[in-house]
Amino acid sequence: MPKGNILIVEDSFIVAYHLQITLESEGYAVIGKCDTAEDALTFIQSTLPDLVLMDIMLSGEMDGVELASLLNKKFSIPVIFITALTDQETISRAKITEPYAYLTKPFEDREIFTAIEMALYKHSIESKLRASEQKYFSTLKSINDCVIVIDREFKIIYANPSVENSLQLSSNEIIGKSIFEVLIVKLSFDEDIFINPLQCTLGKANLNAMQDDLVLIRKDKLEIPIGESSLSILIDEANTTCGLIIVFREIAEKSEYQKLLKTLENQRLAAIIEGQEKERSRIAKDLHDGLGQTLNAIKMNANVIASNDVSGSIFYNLIDEAIQECVRISENLLPSKLKDFDLSTCLQALCSQVDIKSSCHVLFVGNETKIDVNQFTKINLYRIAQEALNNAIKHATAKNITVQLAEYDDTIHLSIIDDGHWLSLPSEIDLFKNNGLVNMRERAEIMGGKLKLESNSIGTIIGVEVPLK
Repeated sequence: MPKGNILIVEDSFIVAYHLQITLESEGYAVIGKCDTAEDALTFIQSTLPDLVLMDIMLSGEMDGVELASLLNKKFSIPVIFITALTDQETISRAKITEPYAYLTKPFEDREIFTAIEMALYKHSIESKLRASEQKYFSTLKSINDCVIVIDREFKIIYANPSVENSLQLSSNEIIGKSIFEVLIVKLSFDEDIFINPLQCTLGKANLNAMQDDLVLIRKDKLEIPIGESSLSILIDEANTTCGLIIVFREIAEKSEYQKLLKTLENQRLAAIIEGQEKERSRIAKDLHDGLGQTLNAIKMNANVIASNDVSGSIFYNLIDEAIQECVRISENLLPSKLKDFDLSTCLQALCSQVDIKSSCHVLFVGNETKIDVNQFTKINLYRIAQEALNNAIKHATAKNITVQLAEYDDTIHLSIIDDGHWLSLPSEIDLFKNNGLVNMRERAEIMGGKLKLESNSIGTIIGVEVPLK
C-alpha cells in the first residue's frame, strides 16, 4: 500500500517529473500531474488525492493560491506549496489558504518527505477532530432541547436551532449577546415578575437548574412555558471554568395537559364536596324534622307524666339537653344563616359562636358593605373558616384568632390569623398533610383560588384568595 496518493500541480515538466520519481521511490503514489489550476480542479472533482503538491505560478487564468482556496473550502484536501516566490505579498496571500507547508525552490528531497509526512499526519488528526465535532454539533442541532453556551462574561457563544426557533431569533441576533438580553423569563403567566434565569432557589433538590414554572418572553411578546432545565459548568482543557451550558425545553403541551388534569381533578373534588354538602343538608333536615320533633314530643309527655317527681325531672332535663344537642349538630351541619344572610354576617356569627363556647378570643373584621357571592362560594369560604378555627384551637392551642374578610381587585380575601404554635410540625409540606388543611386547600382550588399558609414562632396566617366571579 502506498503511503499516500499525491497530485502534483506544476507547469514545469522537468520539476514535475523529478517530484514524481522522488516520491514514488519513497513509497508514495503519484496519481496525476497537472500543469494548470483548471486541469487540477477537474481532476480532483473526479479523483480525490490525499495531498496536493502545488506551484503558485501556473499556466492558465488561475494561480495556485486561488486553487488552494477552492480546495480548502470544497474538499478539505491538504496543500503544500512548492514555489520560487518568497515576496511578502505572495506569502500573505498563501497564508490565507492555510497550507500545510511552504517550500521554496530549490529544496532537498528530505524536506519534501518531512513536509508530506507532517501534512498527512496533521490532516488525519484534524479530520478525526472535525468528524467528532460534526457528530457533536449534529446531535445538538437535532435534539429538541434548547442548548445555550455562555462564556465567563455571560456572552452567548453557541445556541442550537431549537433556541433560535423558541426565541424566534436568528443566530446573528443571539451569538455574542448577553444571556440576560436574550433569555428573558418571568415567574408565571399571572405575574409580571422578571427574574435572572441563572439564579437557583436554595433549598431545592436540584440546584443546577433554573427555577420551575418559568415563562419565556419571545421577541414577538408571545409567552411560552419552559422547564426541565439544567445548568452545567463548562470546563476548558486547563480544567478551568470558562462558562456555562444551559439546557431547557418548551413545555407548552405538558403545561396544557397538566392544566387539563387539574381542571378535571377540581371538577371531581367539586362534585364530591357538593355531594357532601347535600348529604349534610339531608342529615340536618332529618335531625331537625325527624329526631328533633320526636324528642320534643317525648319532652312534652315526660313533663305531664313526671311533673312532680324528682327522677322524672332529671329525665326531662336529659331530654331537653338531647334536643339542644340535636339542634347544635343540625346547625353545625348546615347553618341556617348560610341560606338567608351574606357571607360577612355568617362569618361574624361563626366567630361569635366560637368566642362564646371556647376559651379562645375570636374577632371578626369584615367589610362594611356586603360581598355578593354565589351560594357555592359562600359555603366553601365558610367551611374554610370553620376548619381553620377548629385547627387553631384544637391543634395549635391558640388564644387569640382574627378572621378577616375583604374584597378588592375582583378578588375575595379571607385570612385567619392566630397566635398558636404550628411549628411543632417540621415543615410546610407536613402542615399540608393535615386532613383539615388539605380540605381547605381543595375547597380554595375548586373555586379557582389558592390557599397560602405561613407559620412561625409568633403564630400562623392562613390566607385564601378567590376570584369574585
